[in-house]
Amino acid sequence: MAGSPNRIGLFLIGDDPDSTKRWGVIAASLFVVTFAVSVFGYYRTVYALIPGRVIVYGAAGILVLLSAWQASQNRSLVASLLLCIAPVTALFIRIIGEGQTSDPPVGETLLLGVGWGLLFGVPLGVLGFILGYAGQRYIDSEIPP
Repeated sequence: MAGSPNRIGLFLIGDDPDSTKRWGVIAASLFVVTFAVSVFGYYRTVYALIPGRVIVYGAAGILVLLSAWQASQNRSLVASLLLCIAPVTALFIRIIGEGQTSDPPVGETLLLGVGWGLLFGVPLGVLGFILGYAGQRYIDSEIPP
């Protein structure tokens, strides 16, 4: 029983807590950048050049790969989830706030944005974590001791 919480803690936080903090800062930066791009309208230039479906699938793929890279280095489920949830939440907060016909309450907009961010971000983060963790385990098993 005493070893169980440590294993769960290592699984959630990863091998290096400082690395998990750095990945958390990267996730927060992704939130800020995504929110700023959507608020200031820079996305319109990108949408004029590239079809929307390609942007959405490409961004999701990049988030999964970033999450997988983190999982292969540090094996932190929390960091993998944050890397995907943060930018998706920022995008949904802006989409929900912009899509309202009247002045939406801030709390309601944030709650809906976080909910939709979790709904779409968690599967991406879990997929990235599984890919990165499994890939690292495979590479470790191929290297002779």
